[in-house]
Formats: sequence, C-alpha cells, structure tokens
Amino acid sequence: MPASRCDLDHVRAFDHARPERGGPTTPENLQPLCRRHHRLKTHHPGWSVGRDARTGGAVWTAPTGHTYINTPPLYRE
Repeated sequence: MPASRCDLDHVRAFDHARPERGGPTTPENLQPLCRRHHRLKTHHPGWSVGRDARTGGAVWTAPTGHTYINTPPLYRE
C-alpha cells in the first residue's frame, strides 16, 4: 500500500491523557500503516509493531509471540 493511502501511526503510542509521557509526534516515531493494520495494532490486544532502527523494517509481534518482519525495498535511483 503506498504511504499516501495509509494512516500515520505512532510507533511508541501517544498518551492523550499525559502527552508529555507518550510517544512524540516526530518523523522518527511515526510510520505509515494501512487502515487494516492500523486497526489490528490499535484494537486487537496482543498485537504490536515496532521499527528496526537498522533496516527501517516493521517488526510485528503476534499475541502468540511470533514475529514477522516487513523490510522496506531498497531505494534505487
């Protein structure tokens, strides 16, 4: 899904009750997720997603503990 058709989601959750404690709204803490995956992460307990700092890939963890890595394609000019 192209990022232009995705939701921007916080990698480290934003805390609406205490914004100073939650994840910041900065490029380093945002990622594009399609609506389906955004809802999965937000509304289905046990699912989580983080970012591999080295590759930029999304690392999904299922409620079972299994991990799935989605590595972005290499940029070529």
